[in-house]
Amino acid sequence: MTLRTATLLAATLVLAAGCGKPAKKMVNVTGTVSYRGQQLNTGVIKFLAPNGDFATAAIRPDGTFLMTEVVPGEQKVAYVGGPMNVGSSDKDAGGNAPQAKAATVPAKFGDPQTSGVTVTVPESGGAVTIELK
Repeated sequence: MTLRTATLLAATLVLAAGCGKPAKKMVNVTGTVSYRGQQLNTGVIKFLAPNGDFATAAIRPDGTFLMTEVVPGEQKVAYVGGPMNVGSSDKDAGGNAPQAKAATVPAKFGDPQTSGVTVTVPESGGAVTIELK
């Protein structure tokens, strides 16, 4: 390999290394959602980051949620309620999946732009508590 070829190859590698975007940091978040002091046990929670990234999670019957691949930092929050079927393995003796009762939450909470609710996702992920007010 000539000196000129080696120099050209080295310059190309240096330029190529700087062209990629750094990977976004993503974390997992667990938590609970409540409305008027009552913990919600159905529905879907959505986080919207300032850069447009969003993440969603179903609220489990025990009132908790697990959201994966969330960008740390300030997030706008939305909640969409409604009866949710519990997992198919939770069927009763008659083969029917139980229905969780839906909470009555105002429609404004269904859009992160109108809900007025925010949460700060910790840099290392972890637990958050969301109060819809």
